Amino acid sequence: MKRHSDEFEVIVLGSGLGGLVAGTLLSRKNHDVLLLKENHYRPSFEKEEYRFVPFSNFSERRLDLNFLKKISQTLNLSLQIHDREGDKQKETKGEKTKQRVAFQVILPKARIDLFSNRSMFQREWKREFPEEVAQIKNFFNEMEQLQHLLKEIRTKEGPDSVFPLRSRSLKKKWFSIESLPEGRIDERLSPFSREFKEFIHLQLISWGSLYPDQFPTSLAAYLLLNHETNEWVSNVNLEGLKKALFEKFFQSGGMMEEIEGVEEVKKEWRKGFTLSLKGGKRVFQSKSLIFSSPLQGFSNLLGKMGKLLSTWNEKIKPRYVLLPLFLGIREKGVPVGMKDLLVSILDLKKPYEGGNILFIALSPKGDEAEAPQGKRALTVESLIPMRKWDQSCLMEHQKGVMEHLNHLFPFLEKNIEFTDWSRANEPCLGWFYPHFLYETIPDFQWREGVVPTQIAKHIYFTGKENFPYLGVQGEVYSGLMVAQQILQRYS
Repeated sequence: MKRHSDEFEVIVLGSGLGGLVAGTLLSRKNHDVLLLKENHYRPSFEKEEYRFVPFSNFSERRLDLNFLKKISQTLNLSLQIHDREGDKQKETKGEKTKQRVAFQVILPKARIDLFSNRSMFQREWKREFPEEVAQIKNFFNEMEQLQHLLKEIRTKEGPDSVFPLRSRSLKKKWFSIESLPEGRIDERLSPFSREFKEFIHLQLISWGSLYPDQFPTSLAAYLLLNHETNEWVSNVNLEGLKKALFEKFFQSGGMMEEIEGVEEVKKEWRKGFTLSLKGGKRVFQSKSLIFSSPLQGFSNLLGKMGKLLSTWNEKIKPRYVLLPLFLGIREKGVPVGMKDLLVSILDLKKPYEGGNILFIALSPKGDEAEAPQGKRALTVESLIPMRKWDQSCLMEHQKGVMEHLNHLFPFLEKNIEFTDWSRANEPCLGWFYPHFLYETIPDFQWREGVVPTQIAKHIYFTGKENFPYLGVQGEVYSGLMVAQQILQRYS
């Protein structure tokens, strides 16, 4: 076939949320933007009238209302922000408005609901950790003081943002006075029982995609009190937000093509970048390039320029692959008191792999868009170490996951409609696969991020590795930063 070339001002490689945000903002400013979307990965899965959406963390299933409003205003989106659970609570008023739960944490000897109401939340940990009540009370008081300190610092810096990050202005960086503690959360948790330590760890990794050993105490304070300070919208998931962004992207003149992959990226003087697609049948050129997929997925595409990424690949690496399992189950198989979102660990002495830790999302009861009447769609995310990723280990891993599920759902086997491991048999380590739990160097400055949004001249990166601990908010913020950096070049 005859080769031909297409030229654009900006090419976004990958359909991650950050790249989509950047592409939408740039196209709205009349820049020629092409988004190259991977044709193998699908963000949702449907089977027998059930619908499942894999996820990396709970921030993709519980979106912050203020965050949604901010994004809607910034990108001029028409999001229908309704919360069925919240609407019912507003109708009844009184005590039910205090019963909002971010998610549920299940430990071998404890089950704790993260209530937004402080007194109800205290009742939970007083019941489950009676011998540590005084210590835990002091701990949460310290976390609250740190959160207030963080708010004061943000007020002095004057950021016009819903994010707790520091401006990258050199002037502000050098002259700002920041008195946040430098210690790590594991040091602060050393006097506590193993059960309470894991209770904190599971909350931290549930909000973002970073292994808990790396959390500064100030970052932990910000995340641990999220369920109290934020108002959550439960039925606007990440897929709905991305759909609205795609519509705005196309309305603004943005273009998209589905591709199998990119063979090579070359830097050419004056012409910018040349992207050769797999098969050698298509070539694109652009002045600026935005990578919007996992960092390790495209480092081999850049040739000699790939050495520029080696520093960042050493600072942050995927430790686990999050592997989804889909189950269609009957409603009567769900235990009384189980929440729609929960994280569970089966054995505190074992590592997170082999089905020992599960992130679980149940479709809302009665939602026939997710499951037939009287049934529920159950999406389960388990962890496989990157070093062990091999088809041969899947059978043993699946066995561990099912043992864990049968522990949580005592009558599960009698109520399963089907079990689908199809994603486990797909190449989950392709350049487009987005679900990982990362580990990073211990001395990163969390308010500045891990991987910078500009990694070389005219090369930008937006993804989970920028701010891996902030979940969806971090991805959106990285996209906003990239768009601003590119627009400043033309101003």
